[in-house]
Amino acid sequence: MPVRTYTRLIAIVGRPNVGKSTLFNRIVKQRKSLVHDEPGVTRDRIFSRAEFSGTSFYLCDTGGFEPASHDNIKKQLVEQAELAIEEADVVIFVTDAREGLHPVDSDLIKRLRRADKFFVVAANKCDLPKDDHLAEDFRKLGVEHLFAISAEHSRGVGELLETAVEMIKAKPQIPDEAAEQIKLAIIGRPNVGKSSLLNRLAGEVRSIVDARPGTTRDVVDITVRAFGREFKILDTAGIRRKSRMTDRLEKYSALRSVACLEECDVAVLVINADEGPTEGDARVAGYAFEMRKPILIVVNKWDLVENKTSTTINRYQEELHVALRYIRYAPTLFTSAEENQRVSKILPACIEMYEQSRKRISTSELNKALRLILEKHTPPLTKNRSRRIKFFYMTQISVSPPRFVIFCTDPKDVHFSYRRFLENEFREAFGFKEIPISLFLRERARKAHGSKPEQDLLEMPKSKFDLEWDENLSPDVDSDDFEDAEIVYDDEVDA
Repeated sequence: MPVRTYTRLIAIVGRPNVGKSTLFNRIVKQRKSLVHDEPGVTRDRIFSRAEFSGTSFYLCDTGGFEPASHDNIKKQLVEQAELAIEEADVVIFVTDAREGLHPVDSDLIKRLRRADKFFVVAANKCDLPKDDHLAEDFRKLGVEHLFAISAEHSRGVGELLETAVEMIKAKPQIPDEAAEQIKLAIIGRPNVGKSSLLNRLAGEVRSIVDARPGTTRDVVDITVRAFGREFKILDTAGIRRKSRMTDRLEKYSALRSVACLEECDVAVLVINADEGPTEGDARVAGYAFEMRKPILIVVNKWDLVENKTSTTINRYQEELHVALRYIRYAPTLFTSAEENQRVSKILPACIEMYEQSRKRISTSELNKALRLILEKHTPPLTKNRSRRIKFFYMTQISVSPPRFVIFCTDPKDVHFSYRRFLENEFREAFGFKEIPISLFLRERARKAHGSKPEQDLLEMPKSKFDLEWDENLSPDVDSDDFEDAEIVYDDEVDA
């Protein structure tokens, strides 16, 4: 019996290409499940929260049910559908009204009755009222609740949901989501073991695993409670170079994977140990780095590395630092999902990184540290070498990731290398050793000229790679509040 993660769960099951994902998207009111004319697009269980007539519930989309197939992936699809049926409170059985009754439909009805589940039958693709008679063919199954619907055009979906919701109203209320839920996104190239890691973390098969690349197409999310915390873990489709993507479906899956990074707290970058860090790994890591997400590097399939010695990990770590030099601060774990080696260390590492990203430093502590850092390495001169750049004040403006603003003169003249030095020093000083931080250098307002720093900010180019730009910077932060703050150097050249 699987561990119940969701309460008030409605599962959608049926043969391939009958419109299950279209119905799923229609009910949740967003395009969360991939829809394509090709059969078998959905492979894993996709969950989402939904509401109808004031009643909240969870909805689960499943892959096509083909019990007679001997294909490894299709056999796992059947297992996933059976798990969904077992875990669900109500099942929506979707059929294709245009194709009529199929032997697999009869088989699935028998399974639902053996499982003693509440279920309704949706005869889909009845786009017009004149098509409703096509649903009558399914009366042969002896079902009580039969609805002629069109998921694509939303015909009959309301009546279907009304009956399904009535069946689950007596079930327990959905518990509120934990306030401190940590969202993790498992990212990486195809076939590096992302789904295997997800299954290990979940303690059950929640994502289909196959030796062929590109098995995962949708974003699969699970909720896990461990170490006193609640995690929402997203397993994403593999991301590779656009020129190597074979079809539009793969491109759309990759876009969805990148979009998942927007909502995660920590990105878990999975690398194939047998292949070593590649250009593709660096490209995937770049997406997370660009969004300033904490990154945990998981070198998976460590059991496949041959002739390991006491120095193998150190050599591999050096290769990672070269290939992913812009995220040298990111911690690394060497795991094997197949052998369950060190997988248990992933969640504690993510907790530590999450806590670091949520840390707030008082303004007084920041400025004490700033003074010591500037004494350690005196700021450079301006580009025309007429005077030394002055730093006045520093404050923290946000968390996740931690963002700081430093008021100074001539911020555009501060070289990238000096900004990187400041970032590394603050990371070391305040325990941000494993996460990215953002430093924004902002020119101090000059009252005589009536300059408005927030206006200057709006006029700056919004380059995603320029650490000087921070689109989340609050315009309320004004250097006029810190008029008396100034750090002076004895060797400063007068203008």
